[in-house]
Amino acid sequence: MRMPPQFLRCLRAAALAALVLGLTPSCKRAVPPRLPTERAVAKTDSVTAPPSQLLPAYVSVFEDLMPPKGRDPFFPNSRRRQPVAPGIVATEKPAAALVLVLKGIVGSPNHRLAVINTAILEINEEAVMRLPDGGRARVRCLEIGQDHAVIKVEGELQPRRLELNRKGF
Repeated sequence: MRMPPQFLRCLRAAALAALVLGLTPSCKRAVPPRLPTERAVAKTDSVTAPPSQLLPAYVSVFEDLMPPKGRDPFFPNSRRRQPVAPGIVATEKPAAALVLVLKGIVGSPNHRLAVINTAILEINEEAVMRLPDGGRARVRCLEIGQDHAVIKVEGELQPRRLELNRKGF
């Protein structure tokens, strides 16, 4: 069933009028703020301080109490704020011995690769190895021979020579 063109024009006009009337209240002019009159200023007898000298009504206060009375609100089980006993001096742990094992040598005589622990290194390549205590040490491969590898561990004065274990893997 077709609608007559006059009905469609009336429908469009009604939709446009509803749209205009719907948006009109949101497009009001801004009312300028009223300036204080002399009468309102004359009524106040109290002396006011400038805004920079007024104290805020609410102030956040944090007490820095040491344990056992105070604790970290974000990490309540943390022990980092507990005082250290005066007689005990915290010293650095001695570095754990880095256990390095040459597990294999692969490649051609012109381009050899050494398998040390879980890292595959070529000459002048560095790798970070894990220590037994959870730390890390940087290792650089200096030389790769037919059955050995020479490496330099960061922090050690002398390079180490690792021999390939031929007795039985």
